[in-house]
Amino acid sequence: MALETHTLSLAHLTLSPDELAFYKTQSGIDSEEKLKERIAEIAQKALDVYPYHCIWTFGFLRFRILRSQSGYEQLLELGATRRDALFLDLGCCFGNDLRKAIEDGFPAQNVIASDLRPDFWNFGHQLFNTNPTTFPVVFIPGNVLDPSFISIQPPLPSQSQSQHLESPPSKSLLQSLLHPNPNPNSLNPLRGHLSAIHTSAFFHLFNKDEQLLIAKKLASLLSPLPGSVIFGSHRGAATPQEGERNSTGTLFYRHSPESWKEMWEREVFWGAGEDGGGGGDLIRVEAGLTLDDKSREILCWTVTRL
Repeated sequence: MALETHTLSLAHLTLSPDELAFYKTQSGIDSEEKLKERIAEIAQKALDVYPYHCIWTFGFLRFRILRSQSGYEQLLELGATRRDALFLDLGCCFGNDLRKAIEDGFPAQNVIASDLRPDFWNFGHQLFNTNPTTFPVVFIPGNVLDPSFISIQPPLPSQSQSQHLESPPSKSLLQSLLHPNPNPNSLNPLRGHLSAIHTSAFFHLFNKDEQLLIAKKLASLLSPLPGSVIFGSHRGAATPQEGERNSTGTLFYRHSPESWKEMWEREVFWGAGEDGGGGGDLIRVEAGLTLDDKSREILCWTVTRL
């Protein structure tokens, strides 16, 4: 099925005071008019690559990383208190959310960006007037369903903070894990080392089986240290529902808070706990529904290692 085409509507290009201040500061463009011209220019380029809904509606401008407030607070706390806390933003698009986290204090040298489409990451540099030298966050492109990008491994057993502190690396943990590859194309070397993983407007792009597969992959990447967290937000529903997108003909699945919690505890972490049963002794899952500015149900969630 051919993809639907969409035309940008500048009526959708709105910014709250906080968003306007952020994009002005990050881009160095102080004129609101010129800033919006830049945003529209980048959005049109991205739309020509792939017509995601969040592109032609300018939904990408929102701080989705803030929707799961507890997850975001955990992220910043990890960045401030845990040595070598690594943070992955999966499905990062232009990198808006990870730039927000860096602005709020997370160490830039410990951030990894990843997206299926490298063009979007490059458009982010254009949007924010940066380049790989002035903004040297590691970017690793790849398809989350490809096992060479992320393979399925069981979640790692619990580990104490004291075990973590026994052998400090001679150089940064991220450099050590990715060495000697200057252009990494897989997240597998990061397995068990990520303190935080964020992904928003991402899971709802996949069907139910694919969502479970992706969740298992992310669980294997997460550090087993207590407090490590996977968090994000995406379309959800009070009652789980499956459907087909008119634009692409692909199936989607919208979890409820209850089914989302059950998936992580009963399927993703099943058998990984000490009793060999559910994952309730390894993780704490929080999930709830809220409404976005279009009155759509959004599932906001955190999965925290205990």
